[in-house]
Amino acid sequence: MRQGMTPEHAAIDAISRIKRKNPDFVGAVFAVNVEGIHAGACHGWTFQYSVRTSDMEDVEVYTVSPQSV
Repeated sequence: MRQGMTPEHAAIDAISRIKRKNPDFVGAVFAVNVEGIHAGACHGWTFQYSVRTSDMEDVEVYTVSPQSV
């Protein structure tokens, strides 16, 4: 991750960088580190992603609301 950021901060940072270059951007970014910690950030829409690891019995669905960055 950029400058040792957490996945959450990295995803938010990526969205804000994209928005600076393209203010009409609508999309999402998903980040995961080597430890399996994950997060997403989005702009212009609500984003969902699913995670399942080997120690989970079922898939978990995460909903990410648009960031005001």
